[in-house]
Amino acid sequence: MRIAGKVKQKASLLRALPMGVIVPALLLCACGIAFIYSATTDFEMVAEGVARPGGQHFRQLGFTIAGVLLMLFVALLPPRWLSTHWYAWMVLGVALLGSVLVFGRTVNGAKSWIMIGSFGLQPSELCKPLLVVALAGYLRYHKSIDSLRAFVFCLVIAGAFLVPIMMQPDLGTTMVFIPVVAAMIWVAGGNRIYLGSMAMVGISVIPAAFLFGVLKEHQMKRIEIYLSGLSGEVADRTGDGYQILQSMTAIGSGGFSGEGFGAGSQSQLAFLPERHNDFIFAVIAQETGLLGVCAFVAILFFMVTRILRVADKTRDPFSRLVVIGVAAMFFAQASINIGVVSGMLPVTGITLPLVSYGGSSLLSGFAALGLVCNIAMQPVRVMGKATSWADHRTNGPFSLSLSKPSISQRRPSWMKRTSSVSGVKPSGNFSLG
Repeated sequence: MRIAGKVKQKASLLRALPMGVIVPALLLCACGIAFIYSATTDFEMVAEGVARPGGQHFRQLGFTIAGVLLMLFVALLPPRWLSTHWYAWMVLGVALLGSVLVFGRTVNGAKSWIMIGSFGLQPSELCKPLLVVALAGYLRYHKSIDSLRAFVFCLVIAGAFLVPIMMQPDLGTTMVFIPVVAAMIWVAGGNRIYLGSMAMVGISVIPAAFLFGVLKEHQMKRIEIYLSGLSGEVADRTGDGYQILQSMTAIGSGGFSGEGFGAGSQSQLAFLPERHNDFIFAVIAQETGLLGVCAFVAILFFMVTRILRVADKTRDPFSRLVVIGVAAMFFAQASINIGVVSGMLPVTGITLPLVSYGGSSLLSGFAALGLVCNIAMQPVRVMGKATSWADHRTNGPFSLSLSKPSISQRRPSWMKRTSSVSGVKPSGNFSLG
């Protein structure tokens, strides 16, 4: 009877899943599977019976099914496991990254992979949701986040993840982590001067590494090609500039309505490297044109806004920080990937979330969505050993008011910078009316 009751309870929770988040995520996965099939299949050769379709799309479908199961598993975890044991998730992430430095395999100039049989695992991808939970857990219980000491400790938590990743080196994942950390600290009420200093340091890291020769040779070449492109010079058509040149050619040739599914010249003639992986956006742009790109970006943007809607509804500071971190993760990763593929940023290895081929990236994305689902299904619960509601309203990391909001307060709470309750200025940056 007890087991049956628990099963019934879990089933009732699943009915509260945020379909506004899950449906667009599955649409992005379906889009990814379709264009992976298009990018890895020579349709003329298949029609003549000379070749068979590539199997990457079947493997991506398997990764998607595994990811959905992982999402449901995370969604059904007891909420207190996430908030009260944040340090354990941090230790797990650092241990995974440490194992890469010892047992990792070098691929494309970065020691980022651990081989488990025939499957390659990229721990830096899996550490994205772990960092979000760990940082939210610390911020949740710290009430003076605007102090220098608290800010430095946040950077220590982030640095525990970032330093091993930079040692691989994996600049793509590093570029995603920085805006995620900044967004979470800002929402929690971090000092604006400290955040501004952090932004300046983050912006200057890559230029400084380039000037002082810290980067590896292939990374230096990529930045040189990017800078030469900004100055109007033509990239090396056969050397290091070949990939970005083919990507921009594919995007430009798509026109308004595209060349048609499976008819993209850069992918069908195998001119575009990594077309099923990091550069799949170029395939989408060439085969569907501006119309398809706008539809694709609209789905991605809708998913992020629905994630932020979950943050707006939750009353718990930890929950809101986690959801904000996940939204920042998807937005930053997609923006950087599209920027790289379109030539607006230097080439670096980073996947298009939920779309690019790869099990680690897909599992990481679904684990993050599982966190959002976990919070959306329990919007009123305060995770962890919380203080009283009055404590949250006045002294906690967020200002929470249970009264009916006025007209001026009806904007989404994640858009509000300051508020006050009973004349007391909160330390957090957002308030929920």
